[in-house]
Amino acid sequence: MNDEKNPLSGSEREDFDKAREAVLPLFRESIREHAQNLSPSLQDSLASIGASMLARQALKQQTEPPKEEKDPENNENLQLSFWGEEYRAAPNAVFRSSLFPVLSTHQKENRRFLNKEDIFCVSGLKIVFTGQQFDQSDLDVYLELLKIAQPFPLGTPIKFSAYYLLKSLGLPTGGSNHTRLHDVLVRLRGGTVDITDHGKKYFGGLIEGGFRDEATMNYELIINPKFAALFDFGMFSKLSLEIRQSLGRNPTAKSLHAYYSSHTNPTAHKIETLANITGISGKNKKTTIIKAHKVMKDAQFLRDYEVQEDSIKADINHSPSQKRSIIKKETIKKAKKTDCKTEQK
Repeated sequence: MNDEKNPLSGSEREDFDKAREAVLPLFRESIREHAQNLSPSLQDSLASIGASMLARQALKQQTEPPKEEKDPENNENLQLSFWGEEYRAAPNAVFRSSLFPVLSTHQKENRRFLNKEDIFCVSGLKIVFTGQQFDQSDLDVYLELLKIAQPFPLGTPIKFSAYYLLKSLGLPTGGSNHTRLHDVLVRLRGGTVDITDHGKKYFGGLIEGGFRDEATMNYELIINPKFAALFDFGMFSKLSLEIRQSLGRNPTAKSLHAYYSSHTNPTAHKIETLANITGISGKNKKTTIIKAHKVMKDAQFLRDYEVQEDSIKADINHSPSQKRSIIKKETIKKAKKTDCKTEQK
Protein backbone atom coordinates (compact mmCIF):
# COMPACT_ATOMS: atom_id res chain seq x y z
CA MET A 1 0.00 0.00 0.00
CA ASN A 2 1.28 3.46 -0.88
CA ASP A 3 -0.81 6.30 0.49
CA GLU A 4 1.30 8.89 -1.36
CA LYS A 5 0.29 7.47 -4.75
CA ASN A 6 -3.28 6.89 -3.62
CA PRO A 7 -4.11 9.71 -1.18
CA LEU A 8 -7.22 9.34 0.95
CA SER A 9 -9.72 12.05 1.72
CA GLY A 10 -10.64 12.86 5.31
CA SER A 11 -13.68 10.57 5.39
CA GLU A 12 -11.85 7.81 3.50
CA ARG A 13 -8.95 8.00 5.95
CA GLU A 14 -11.38 7.63 8.86
CA ASP A 15 -13.03 4.59 7.23
CA PHE A 16 -9.61 3.14 6.45
CA ASP A 17 -8.40 3.53 10.04
CA LYS A 18 -11.56 1.91 11.42
CA ALA A 19 -11.29 -1.05 9.04
CA ARG A 20 -7.60 -1.50 9.81
CA GLU A 21 -8.11 -1.46 13.58
CA ALA A 22 -10.95 -3.99 13.26
CA VAL A 23 -8.85 -6.64 11.49
CA LEU A 24 -5.45 -5.97 13.08
CA PRO A 25 -6.02 -8.27 16.11
CA LEU A 26 -6.98 -11.11 13.76
CA PHE A 27 -3.78 -10.71 11.75
CA ARG A 28 -1.69 -10.60 14.91
CA GLU A 29 -3.25 -13.76 16.29
CA SER A 30 -2.89 -15.63 12.98
CA ILE A 31 0.73 -14.62 12.39
CA ARG A 32 1.78 -15.45 15.95
CA GLU A 33 0.15 -18.85 15.58
CA HIS A 34 1.62 -19.74 12.18
CA ALA A 35 4.93 -17.82 12.13
CA GLN A 36 6.27 -18.46 15.60
CA ASN A 37 9.87 -18.54 14.38
CA LEU A 38 9.76 -14.82 13.60
CA SER A 39 10.64 -12.18 16.16
CA PRO A 40 7.70 -10.43 17.88
CA SER A 41 8.59 -7.13 16.22
CA LEU A 42 8.58 -8.70 12.75
CA GLN A 43 5.30 -10.42 13.51
CA ASP A 44 3.76 -7.08 14.48
CA SER A 45 5.10 -5.46 11.30
CA LEU A 46 3.62 -8.19 9.10
CA ALA A 47 0.31 -7.94 10.93
CA SER A 48 0.27 -4.17 10.40
CA ILE A 49 1.02 -4.53 6.68
CA GLY A 50 -1.63 -7.23 6.22
CA ALA A 51 -4.28 -5.23 8.08
CA SER A 52 -3.51 -2.13 6.03
CA MET A 53 -3.74 -4.06 2.75
CA LEU A 54 -7.06 -5.60 3.71
CA ALA A 55 -8.44 -2.23 4.84
CA ARG A 56 -7.34 -0.63 1.56
CA GLN A 57 -8.98 -3.46 -0.39
CA ALA A 58 -12.23 -3.10 1.57
CA LEU A 59 -12.27 0.65 0.96
CA LYS A 60 -11.65 0.08 -2.74
CA GLN A 61 -14.54 -2.39 -2.98
CA GLN A 62 -16.86 0.18 -1.43
CA THR A 63 -16.06 2.79 -4.07
CA GLU A 64 -15.87 0.52 -7.15
CA PRO A 65 -18.89 -0.92 -8.98
CA PRO A 66 -19.38 -4.62 -8.21
CA LYS A 67 -17.68 -7.04 -10.58
CA GLU A 68 -19.20 -10.20 -11.95
CA GLU A 69 -18.82 -12.94 -9.37
CA LYS A 70 -16.47 -15.75 -10.32
CA ASP A 71 -17.52 -19.37 -10.38
CA PRO A 72 -16.69 -20.63 -6.87
CA GLU A 73 -15.70 -24.01 -8.31
CA ASN A 74 -12.74 -22.33 -9.99
CA ASN A 75 -11.69 -20.28 -6.99
CA GLU A 76 -9.15 -22.29 -5.02
CA ASN A 77 -9.01 -19.59 -2.32
CA LEU A 78 -12.36 -20.87 -1.04
CA GLN A 79 -10.99 -24.29 -0.19
CA LEU A 80 -10.95 -25.29 3.47
CA SER A 81 -7.67 -25.86 5.31
CA PHE A 82 -6.39 -29.41 5.67
CA TRP A 83 -6.59 -30.84 9.18
CA GLY A 84 -5.80 -34.54 8.74
CA GLU A 85 -7.79 -37.76 8.62
CA GLU A 86 -7.69 -38.28 12.39
CA TYR A 87 -9.37 -34.93 13.10
CA ARG A 88 -12.67 -33.21 12.46
CA ALA A 89 -12.95 -29.42 12.37
CA ALA A 90 -15.48 -26.60 12.39
CA PRO A 91 -15.53 -22.83 12.96
CA ASN A 92 -14.95 -21.78 16.57
CA ALA A 93 -18.48 -20.39 16.57
CA VAL A 94 -19.77 -23.97 16.38
CA PHE A 95 -17.66 -25.29 19.25
CA ARG A 96 -17.91 -22.23 21.51
CA SER A 97 -21.68 -21.97 21.56
CA SER A 98 -24.81 -23.99 22.26
CA LEU A 99 -25.72 -24.14 18.56
CA PHE A 100 -25.57 -27.95 18.89
CA PRO A 101 -26.90 -28.46 22.43
CA VAL A 102 -27.32 -31.65 24.45
CA LEU A 103 -30.92 -32.85 24.09
CA SER A 104 -32.61 -35.63 26.00
CA THR A 105 -34.56 -38.33 24.17
CA HIS A 106 -37.79 -36.50 25.01
CA GLN A 107 -36.38 -33.19 23.75
CA LYS A 108 -35.28 -34.83 20.49
CA GLU A 109 -38.75 -36.20 19.92
CA ASN A 110 -40.24 -32.76 20.63
CA ARG A 111 -37.65 -30.40 19.16
CA ARG A 112 -38.39 -26.73 19.60
CA PHE A 113 -38.63 -24.45 16.59
CA LEU A 114 -36.58 -21.34 17.36
CA ASN A 115 -37.40 -18.01 15.72
CA LYS A 116 -34.54 -15.51 15.65
CA GLU A 117 -33.34 -16.77 19.02
CA ASP A 118 -30.02 -15.71 20.50
CA ILE A 119 -27.79 -18.74 21.05
CA PHE A 120 -25.50 -18.75 24.08
CA CYS A 121 -21.86 -18.27 23.07
CA VAL A 122 -18.61 -16.94 24.47
CA SER A 123 -17.46 -13.33 24.26
CA GLY A 124 -16.61 -12.15 20.74
CA LEU A 125 -19.32 -14.28 19.13
CA LYS A 126 -22.97 -13.64 18.36
CA ILE A 127 -25.33 -16.24 16.93
CA VAL A 128 -28.99 -15.80 16.06
CA PHE A 129 -30.78 -18.97 14.97
CA THR A 130 -34.04 -19.77 13.22
CA GLY A 131 -35.11 -23.35 12.73
CA GLN A 132 -35.60 -26.68 14.45
CA GLN A 133 -33.13 -27.33 17.28
CA PHE A 134 -29.91 -29.15 16.43
CA ASP A 135 -28.18 -31.56 18.78
CA GLN A 136 -24.82 -33.31 19.21
CA SER A 137 -25.81 -36.13 16.83
CA ASP A 138 -26.43 -33.49 14.17
CA LEU A 139 -22.95 -32.13 14.86
CA ASP A 140 -21.47 -35.59 14.19
CA VAL A 141 -23.06 -35.58 10.73
CA TYR A 142 -22.09 -31.96 10.07
CA LEU A 143 -18.43 -32.61 10.95
CA GLU A 144 -18.35 -35.54 8.52
CA LEU A 145 -19.82 -33.37 5.75
CA LEU A 146 -17.09 -30.76 6.28
CA LYS A 147 -14.49 -33.53 6.14
CA ILE A 148 -15.90 -34.78 2.83
CA ALA A 149 -15.88 -31.20 1.48
CA GLN A 150 -12.35 -30.49 2.69
CA PRO A 151 -10.41 -31.52 -0.47
CA PHE A 152 -12.59 -29.46 -2.81
CA PRO A 153 -13.26 -25.75 -3.36
CA LEU A 154 -16.43 -24.80 -1.51
CA GLY A 155 -19.33 -24.64 -3.92
CA THR A 156 -18.27 -27.91 -5.55
CA PRO A 157 -21.04 -30.51 -5.16
CA ILE A 158 -19.88 -33.20 -2.75
CA LYS A 159 -21.05 -36.75 -3.38
CA PHE A 160 -21.39 -39.60 -0.92
CA SER A 161 -23.59 -42.58 -0.22
CA ALA A 162 -25.78 -42.90 2.85
CA TYR A 163 -23.98 -46.19 3.53
CA TYR A 164 -20.57 -44.44 3.52
CA LEU A 165 -21.66 -41.65 5.83
CA LEU A 166 -23.32 -44.03 8.29
CA LYS A 167 -20.21 -46.23 8.36
CA SER A 168 -18.03 -43.15 8.93
CA LEU A 169 -20.24 -42.27 11.89
CA GLY A 170 -19.93 -45.78 13.29
CA LEU A 171 -23.69 -46.35 12.94
CA PRO A 172 -25.66 -49.35 11.65
CA THR A 173 -26.57 -49.11 7.98
CA GLY A 174 -30.14 -50.39 8.18
CA GLY A 175 -33.15 -48.63 6.70
CA SER A 176 -34.17 -46.84 9.90
CA ASN A 177 -30.76 -45.14 10.11
CA HIS A 178 -31.07 -44.06 6.47
CA THR A 179 -34.28 -42.30 7.48
CA ARG A 180 -32.65 -40.68 10.53
CA LEU A 181 -29.68 -39.53 8.45
CA HIS A 182 -31.95 -37.90 5.90
CA ASP A 183 -33.87 -36.18 8.71
CA VAL A 184 -30.58 -34.74 10.01
CA LEU A 185 -29.59 -33.44 6.55
CA VAL A 186 -32.99 -31.78 6.13
CA ARG A 187 -32.69 -30.25 9.62
CA LEU A 188 -29.20 -28.92 8.89
CA ARG A 189 -30.46 -27.41 5.65
CA GLY A 190 -33.54 -25.92 7.31
CA GLY A 191 -31.70 -24.15 10.12
CA THR A 192 -30.66 -20.57 9.36
CA VAL A 193 -27.71 -19.16 11.27
CA ASP A 194 -26.65 -15.53 11.58
CA ILE A 195 -23.12 -15.80 12.97
CA THR A 196 -20.78 -12.91 13.77
CA ASP A 197 -17.25 -13.82 14.84
CA HIS A 198 -14.91 -10.88 15.56
CA GLY A 199 -16.17 -8.78 12.67
CA LYS A 200 -16.86 -11.65 10.25
CA LYS A 201 -20.53 -12.40 9.56
CA TYR A 202 -22.12 -15.34 7.81
CA PHE A 203 -25.86 -15.80 7.48
CA GLY A 204 -27.48 -18.72 5.74
CA GLY A 205 -27.67 -22.48 6.07
CA LEU A 206 -24.88 -24.74 7.28
CA ILE A 207 -25.43 -26.75 4.11
CA GLU A 208 -27.20 -25.94 0.86
CA GLY A 209 -29.92 -28.01 -0.74
CA GLY A 210 -29.11 -31.47 -2.01
CA PHE A 211 -30.16 -34.37 -4.20
CA ARG A 212 -30.65 -38.06 -3.41
CA ASP A 213 -30.94 -40.94 -5.84
CA GLU A 214 -33.71 -43.09 -4.36
CA ALA A 215 -32.38 -46.23 -6.05
CA THR A 216 -28.75 -45.99 -4.91
CA MET A 217 -29.21 -43.74 -1.83
CA ASN A 218 -26.35 -41.60 -3.13
CA TYR A 219 -26.35 -37.95 -2.08
CA GLU A 220 -25.08 -34.75 -3.64
CA LEU A 221 -25.06 -31.44 -1.79
CA ILE A 222 -23.21 -28.13 -1.61
CA ILE A 223 -21.70 -26.04 1.18
CA ASN A 224 -22.03 -22.29 0.57
CA PRO A 225 -18.62 -20.82 -0.45
CA LYS A 226 -19.30 -17.72 1.67
CA PHE A 227 -19.27 -20.01 4.71
CA ALA A 228 -15.46 -20.06 4.33
CA ALA A 229 -15.36 -16.62 5.99
CA LEU A 230 -15.75 -18.36 9.36
CA PHE A 231 -12.55 -20.33 8.71
CA ASP A 232 -10.45 -17.22 7.93
CA PHE A 233 -7.46 -16.21 10.06
CA GLY A 234 -7.49 -19.46 12.02
CA MET A 235 -11.07 -18.97 13.32
CA PHE A 236 -11.63 -22.71 13.42
CA SER A 237 -10.58 -25.60 15.65
CA LYS A 238 -10.06 -29.31 15.19
CA LEU A 239 -10.84 -32.17 17.53
CA SER A 240 -9.74 -35.80 17.76
CA LEU A 241 -12.21 -38.08 16.00
CA GLU A 242 -11.07 -41.07 18.03
CA ILE A 243 -11.78 -39.33 21.33
CA ARG A 244 -15.12 -37.93 20.17
CA GLN A 245 -16.26 -41.40 19.10
CA SER A 246 -15.21 -42.83 22.47
CA LEU A 247 -17.51 -40.28 24.15
CA GLY A 248 -20.49 -41.24 22.01
CA ARG A 249 -22.84 -42.27 24.83
CA ASN A 250 -22.28 -39.08 26.79
CA PRO A 251 -23.39 -36.08 24.70
CA THR A 252 -22.41 -33.65 27.47
CA ALA A 253 -18.83 -34.94 27.35
CA LYS A 254 -18.90 -34.66 23.54
CA SER A 255 -20.09 -31.07 23.75
CA LEU A 256 -17.42 -30.12 26.31
CA HIS A 257 -14.72 -32.00 24.37
CA ALA A 258 -15.56 -29.88 21.32
CA TYR A 259 -15.54 -26.72 23.43
CA TYR A 260 -12.23 -27.45 25.17
CA SER A 261 -10.67 -28.49 21.84
CA SER A 262 -11.02 -24.86 20.73
CA HIS A 263 -8.72 -23.80 23.60
CA THR A 264 -5.00 -24.39 23.99
CA ASN A 265 -5.01 -24.12 27.77
CA PRO A 266 -8.50 -23.48 29.20
CA THR A 267 -8.83 -21.53 32.43
CA ALA A 268 -11.27 -22.39 35.21
CA HIS A 269 -14.89 -22.12 34.06
CA LYS A 270 -18.05 -21.49 36.00
CA ILE A 271 -20.29 -24.55 36.10
CA GLU A 272 -23.11 -22.29 34.90
CA THR A 273 -21.09 -21.24 31.84
CA LEU A 274 -20.36 -24.85 30.86
CA ALA A 275 -24.04 -25.74 31.40
CA ASN A 276 -25.00 -22.92 29.04
CA ILE A 277 -22.45 -24.03 26.43
CA THR A 278 -23.85 -27.56 26.47
CA GLY A 279 -27.44 -26.38 26.70
CA ILE A 280 -28.29 -28.48 29.76
CA SER A 281 -30.40 -27.28 32.68
CA GLY A 282 -32.07 -28.56 35.81
CA LYS A 283 -31.03 -29.32 39.36
CA ASN A 284 -28.51 -31.99 38.38
CA LYS A 285 -26.50 -29.92 35.89
CA LYS A 286 -23.46 -29.67 38.19
CA THR A 287 -23.41 -33.44 38.66
CA THR A 288 -23.82 -33.91 34.89
CA ILE A 289 -20.93 -31.53 34.14
CA ILE A 290 -18.62 -33.24 36.65
CA LYS A 291 -19.52 -36.70 35.32
CA ALA A 292 -18.71 -35.51 31.78
CA HIS A 293 -15.25 -34.42 32.94
CA LYS A 294 -14.65 -37.86 34.42
CA VAL A 295 -15.65 -39.45 31.11
CA MET A 296 -13.23 -37.13 29.26
CA LYS A 297 -10.46 -38.07 31.70
CA ASP A 298 -11.17 -41.78 31.21
CA ALA A 299 -10.92 -41.18 27.45
CA GLN A 300 -7.48 -39.58 28.10
CA PHE A 301 -8.56 -36.24 26.68
CA LEU A 302 -8.10 -34.67 30.10
CA ARG A 303 -5.07 -35.26 32.27
CA ASP A 304 -7.11 -34.19 35.28
CA TYR A 305 -9.72 -31.69 36.47
CA GLU A 306 -10.33 -29.75 39.67
CA VAL A 307 -13.81 -29.07 41.00
CA GLN A 308 -14.46 -26.03 43.17
CA GLU A 309 -17.69 -24.76 44.66
CA ASP A 310 -19.09 -23.19 41.50
CA SER A 311 -16.37 -23.77 38.91
CA ILE A 312 -14.18 -26.45 37.37
CA LYS A 313 -10.65 -26.37 35.91
CA ALA A 314 -9.83 -28.84 33.14
CA ASP A 315 -6.26 -29.85 32.37
CA ILE A 316 -6.06 -31.02 28.75
CA ASN A 317 -3.79 -33.96 27.97
CA HIS A 318 -2.04 -32.31 25.03
CA SER A 319 -0.55 -34.21 22.12
CA PRO A 320 3.23 -33.84 21.49
CA SER A 321 2.59 -31.31 18.70
CA GLN A 322 0.28 -29.25 20.94
CA LYS A 323 2.90 -29.30 23.70
CA ARG A 324 5.53 -27.97 21.28
CA SER A 325 3.13 -25.21 20.21
CA ILE A 326 2.50 -24.20 23.85
CA ILE A 327 6.24 -24.14 24.59
CA LYS A 328 6.85 -21.91 21.57
CA LYS A 329 4.12 -19.50 22.64
CA GLU A 330 5.51 -19.30 26.18
CA THR A 331 9.01 -18.74 24.78
CA ILE A 332 7.74 -15.85 22.65
CA LYS A 333 5.98 -14.31 25.67
CA LYS A 334 9.15 -14.52 27.75
CA ALA A 335 11.20 -13.03 24.91
CA LYS A 336 8.80 -10.10 24.60
CA LYS A 337 8.98 -9.48 28.36
CA THR A 338 12.79 -9.54 28.18
CA ASP A 339 12.76 -7.10 25.26
CA CYS A 340 10.47 -4.73 27.20
CA LYS A 341 12.75 -4.80 30.25
CA THR A 342 15.79 -4.17 28.06
CA GLU A 343 14.15 -1.20 26.38
CA GLN A 344 13.14 0.25 29.76
CA LYS A 345 16.76 0.08 30.95
